[in-house]
Amino acid sequence: MKWIGQHIVGFIARFRSDVYLEDISTGTIASGGNLGLDSNNKIVKAVEAGGDITGVTITTDSGSGSTASDTGGSADFSILGATGVGVTNSGVTITATAVPGEIDHDLLLNFTSDEHYTQANITATGTIASGTWEGTKIADAFLSDNTAHLDTFQTFTGRKNLDKRDFNTVGGTDGDCKGDIIVFGTDASSHVAGNIYTLNSSSQWVLTDADATATSIGLLAVAMGTSASDGMCIRGMASLKTTFPGSPVNGDVLYLDGATPGAATGTAPAGNGDVVRVLGYKIGSGARMWFNPDNTFVEVTA
Repeated sequence: MKWIGQHIVGFIARFRSDVYLEDISTGTIASGGNLGLDSNNKIVKAVEAGGDITGVTITTDSGSGSTASDTGGSADFSILGATGVGVTNSGVTITATAVPGEIDHDLLLNFTSDEHYTQANITATGTIASGTWEGTKIADAFLSDNTAHLDTFQTFTGRKNLDKRDFNTVGGTDGDCKGDIIVFGTDASSHVAGNIYTLNSSSQWVLTDADATATSIGLLAVAMGTSASDGMCIRGMASLKTTFPGSPVNGDVLYLDGATPGAATGTAPAGNGDVVRVLGYKIGSGARMWFNPDNTFVEVTA
């Protein structure tokens, strides 16, 4: 009897909080049902969708698998942005973004303190140790009008002091010139680059000819193009169109030619009425010369 009593007490104790079913048929729980059986045939309450969250864990990119977690009470976390980073939230979405206007360069990874400057920070002169501008050099577009652009045409005003001017020999192209150039006067006829012209009383450039004073004793210049507007070289290294007669060598005197208009020669004119005028000296090969017409001349009288 004692054994039967213990069995009854034990059986009743199973219904104090937990309920078990020794045997049960399978079936379908009606829609909306909240009870079910676990693996031990214990009756349990189903977890409702949208129920209480009993634990929250947040993993960040701080490294070493660090997490922020809370399993009791209200899980309250704060996600705060640092300098240059803003954090916003909308519903269940939290967004961290860079804020350019607030970036502290000195605090960024791999940057050295006080290495970054704005134009307002530059208050003294210094030397740029390395680097380029626009790839290889400072482009002309970024230079002021008062800056000398060495490979373009410019007009300079005001007084300039140049200690030295270096004139190398020119190339062999007709009309090449390195020296003093004027852009003045008009064309009396078609200009030919590399020919020598003189300026007449009508401000026209006409071909020189040592046979007459009218075309040999005035201002002389080598045409640099097909028009006076292309420039007239009045002194400097020049390349003429016609090779010099008389076979002059480097350093020989060159004279205004009377046989070929607009040319120079290594032999002084000797005919009656010819004008002997020194133009300069042969420099280099071909028709290259130092063009520097003498202000004096001699008229030959037979």
